[in-house]
Amino acid sequence: MHRAFSQILDDHLARYPLMEPRDCVKLAYQSALGPGHGAPDRRAALRALLAEWGSIPADCGARPPEDIGNGLCRLYLAGTDDLTLAAPLLADLFCLTTRDFRGSEALLAEDLAVLETAGLPGMAEYLAAYRDRGCPAVHHSARYREAYAPHYRVLSAACGGYFPALLRIARLAARGVPAVVAVDGRCGSGKSGLGSLIGALFPCNVVHMDDYYLPPGQRDRDWESIPGGNMDLARFLREVLVPAGAGEPVRCRAYDCQNGRMGRETVLPARPLTVVEGSYSQHPLLAARYDLRIFLTCDPEEQRRRLERREGGHFPAYQSRWIPMEERYFRRCGTERVAELVVDTTAFF
Repeated sequence: MHRAFSQILDDHLARYPLMEPRDCVKLAYQSALGPGHGAPDRRAALRALLAEWGSIPADCGARPPEDIGNGLCRLYLAGTDDLTLAAPLLADLFCLTTRDFRGSEALLAEDLAVLETAGLPGMAEYLAAYRDRGCPAVHHSARYREAYAPHYRVLSAACGGYFPALLRIARLAARGVPAVVAVDGRCGSGKSGLGSLIGALFPCNVVHMDDYYLPPGQRDRDWESIPGGNMDLARFLREVLVPAGAGEPVRCRAYDCQNGRMGRETVLPARPLTVVEGSYSQHPLLAARYDLRIFLTCDPEEQRRRLERREGGHFPAYQSRWIPMEERYFRRCGTERVAELVVDTTAFF
């Protein structure tokens, strides 16, 4: 759930007590309108990033992404040394956020009204002058810059939260040898979305575990009690993981659950990176084949909200059947425990 701007403001005032009215207005502007006033294209974004990285004080420590509301965050630049990979990746994420985020002047007006009632010294006078100027983008105050070294980029909360995982993937992709990454996790945690994001950022193949359900006639009688008992793991290993790990083309066939038949063969070209997304992708029969295992999770209440929104009338089946089956798999196989990266996506969407 996205928090009200009043909560965001209170958090920032507590964290940065030297905030002046213009710093509060900048927070409101970024929360409502996003980063669209920044660099206009990737090349310019990358140049600006590299220039700013070079000006960060040596004693400036790493900070976690900060929620600024409306599905956005501030991702701080300090603490990342691998600029060869990090800077292009961050430029791509910044441009994706700029392209996809839809800001709102009406929301900015609401946020400014929150500032007006916050009782901060000098805020009424600053807001009056700011509105007279047409509510433009503003810079941080000199006092804020000196005290807090605000070197960051405004990104979608998902892009900011996934940044460490994406940087790990960038390192794998740069090795020059085939790499295979698995994205497993709870239903509704964002596995398909992360797979799509990786596919947009890197030259790779993205394969979906949903294409490898086992036909009902081939399942064991007690398949619901067996972790992955509804998955054709042997076929997936043979068709996808073995050739992908060897850097060969992948010849895969999706099983059509609705019609109960195999689809046509699809040939995926050899790529330096293959991403497998979906539940049971890190089953013990498959896990050793991966170069990186990522596990996504989210708060149970947020999972419920997402699945109710996504599945509509089919949600009760998830609640009574599919979620318990998944949780049994996670417990028995230790999926979350043995993953190299665990990402909580509760606040991402």
